[in-house]
Amino acid sequence: MKTNEVKAFFERTDVYLTYNYNLRIRAETIGAFIGDERFDSVLDMPCGTGDISAPFISSFGHLTMMDFSENMIATARTRIDNDHANKVDFVNADFYGHDFMRKHFDLVMNIGILAHIEDPMRFLDETMSLVKPGGKLILQNTDSDHWFAKLIHTYLGFRRLVGKDKYKLNKVRERDVLNKITSNGFYLQQSFRYNQSFLGFSRLFSNDLKYKLTRKYFGFAATPKNQRRGSDVTYLFVKR
Repeated sequence: MKTNEVKAFFERTDVYLTYNYNLRIRAETIGAFIGDERFDSVLDMPCGTGDISAPFISSFGHLTMMDFSENMIATARTRIDNDHANKVDFVNADFYGHDFMRKHFDLVMNIGILAHIEDPMRFLDETMSLVKPGGKLILQNTDSDHWFAKLIHTYLGFRRLVGKDKYKLNKVRERDVLNKITSNGFYLQQSFRYNQSFLGFSRLFSNDLKYKLTRKYFGFAATPKNQRRGSDVTYLFVKR
């Protein structure tokens, strides 16, 4: 079952933290999208190690950090200081099996999930239903139709063929994501694109150098460059 494979994969926090230049870029993109706005209720699912939402806790009235990896939740707890501990709930559960008790959020963040979750389109239906009218959805996806994403999938397929990897990522097309979300009462306010993989050359560069190279070529959310060449997209949607 894919859920069990994903859980086993993400219990290894070293996999997530090894390429932390991606976490830095994603967190900075979230920060640019949030700006000076304040959100009373926020859901970060999957919260991972907490590095995406924890830096902005002062902008949130209440934050729910959810992940089905026990190790991720344990790490996320360390990202919240004592001064903000009373405004954060940690939920270690499967998103599909969790009862949100009809709760809705001003901001929902889904970073690093569509490539892994079982039935991505069902996931989008579920997560969109948690956003309040006028609320925002921040979503990340790697467009499987993009030439660079195809190159990544070919490379990963070769690694599986020779026995170096067993884990298989979902292929999710940008057009399907956009059609699904915009046809359900959301409009796209902003996006930022880059390529998150250095393929087989990643080990040749430090995280700091990979960050600098990525920023030099793709810029920042406020000052983007070469966006058509980026396969990894973070979107900011608003619910009408």
